[in-house]
Amino acid sequence: MAFVPQTSTPKSHADIMRLLKGADSSLVSAMLPDLPPSFYVVGAPRCGTTGLSRALAGNARISFSKPKETHFLLEDRSTLSIDEVRRLYLERFHPNLTLDCQAIGDGSVTYLYDPQAIRRAMDFDSRARFIVAVRNPLDMLSSYHARLLFMLDEDEQDFARAWQLQENRRSGRDLPKRCRDPQLLQYADVASLGKHVERLFAVAGRQRCQVVVFDDFTADPGSVYLRLLTFLGVDDDGRREFKSKRSNAGYRSRWMQQFAMNPPPWIFKLIESSNAGTLKRLKRLRKRIKRFNKAPEVRVQLSESVQAMLCDHYRSDVEKLSGLLDRDLTHWLKP
Repeated sequence: MAFVPQTSTPKSHADIMRLLKGADSSLVSAMLPDLPPSFYVVGAPRCGTTGLSRALAGNARISFSKPKETHFLLEDRSTLSIDEVRRLYLERFHPNLTLDCQAIGDGSVTYLYDPQAIRRAMDFDSRARFIVAVRNPLDMLSSYHARLLFMLDEDEQDFARAWQLQENRRSGRDLPKRCRDPQLLQYADVASLGKHVERLFAVAGRQRCQVVVFDDFTADPGSVYLRLLTFLGVDDDGRREFKSKRSNAGYRSRWMQQFAMNPPPWIFKLIESSNAGTLKRLKRLRKRIKRFNKAPEVRVQLSESVQAMLCDHYRSDVEKLSGLLDRDLTHWLKP
C-alpha cells in the first residue's frame, strides 16, 4: 500500500514536511504515523550491503537515504520528542520522499554493532524491519582490512600483524594517526557475525529481520531482491539483474588520499563554515582528487597459517550463525 496522508492537500512529501515545520506537536503526531514503514540495512561491512542498498534504492516505491549510511540513530536524541526526531531525520535524508512510496530505507551498517541504535529504530517506527548480510569471515576480513587501509583508518599493511595489535589498540596504543574510531580495528569482533545476528534477533525479534548470505546474492541477485521486496511489502518492479559493485580500489598518494577519503580536522571546519557555493566547489574538487588518485588495488591473500588461525577462532561463531539461520555454513571454514 502506498503512503496516503490523512489530508489530501499536500502534493508531495516535501509539501508535508514544509507544513510540519513549526507546526504544533498535535499536527506532527497526526501526520507522521501515516508515513511508509522504515527498514534498515544494518550490516555487516564488506558483505554486500552496498549492492543490496543500490538494488533497493533503484525501486521507485522505496525512498532510500542519501547518503546510504546516515548513522543517525547512533546519537542519543532523548531530549527531543519522537516526532521531532522523525522530522529531523526525514528532512535531512529523505527530502524527495513521494506519496507513492511504500518504504523508507537506510543503509547504516554500524547499527548491527549497537543494540541501542536498533532500539531507537523501533522507537522511531514500531514497524521497523532490519536486513543483515553475512559472509564467510575469512573473505570478509580480507576485504574489510583492505577497505580500512584505503580509508586510512588502518596503517598496518600486514593483516596478521593488524590482528595481533588488537589488544594494544583496545587499550589506546598503536592506533593509526588517521583512524576515526578505534573500534573499527577490532577485527575479531567485527566479523563475529553469529554473535551480532543473535543479539539483533534478541533485541528486534526474529520476525523483523531478514538475513542475506553473500554467496546467495552474488549467485542470484534477482531472487534475493524479490525476497527482500516481499519481506518489506514493496511492489515488484520486475528488475532481476544488477550491476555488481567493483572491489576495493587502491590509491597513488597517501597524502592526497587523506583529502579524498579521510580529511584532517581543519577540512571539516572549513566545510562547516562554507556557504552553499563554496561547499559545492569543495565537493567537485574532492571528486577530482578521488579520480586522479585512484589506482588498482592489489589484494594480498591471507597465508595458510593465518587462514587456519581464523578458522579455529570463528568455528563456534559460524556454528552459532548456522543454527540461527537453520543452514549449515561450516563449509566456510573448510580448506
